Amino acid sequence: MDEAVRNKGLDVIYDAQCRFCLRSLRLLEWLAGDRLFRLHDGNDRELVQSKFSVLARADTNDAMYVVTPRGEVFRGFFAFRRIMWESPRLYPFLPLFYAPGAGLVGPRMYAWIAKNRRNFGCSLDGAKVCAKGPRPAATANAGSAQPQGLDEGTH
Repeated sequence: MDEAVRNKGLDVIYDAQCRFCLRSLRLLEWLAGDRLFRLHDGNDRELVQSKFSVLARADTNDAMYVVTPRGEVFRGFFAFRRIMWESPRLYPFLPLFYAPGAGLVGPRMYAWIAKNRRNFGCSLDGAKVCAKGPRPAATANAGSAQPQGLDEGTH
């Protein structure tokens, strides 16, 4: 990959088996007007560990992660908030992510959506409800909560 391309845009680690997740990220790409995100399947633990060692113990089944070219890591709501900074076309959404109380309410809303995304008809096989229960990747990081070394402001 060209160095200029690698130093631009964000790496987004998400549940690639979730159609709702993919549609949400594709919508953001469309709104941004450019392909500013490199999408990576969070279910592929080998890929995540090889490309993003800081996420080796991350809860990629429970949240989306964004890794910047400088190596900053953002999780869940804060990942979406960081995505909004990536394109001037997304700037109009920033007030929603920085409104008073957004840092408290946003993570709770994100957690609820992430927990219930399987009820949104999101499975790639076209089933109305995504498979419940742990996927094979879930066992690889069961019991881990967050990558080590991250503070609350960056995830």
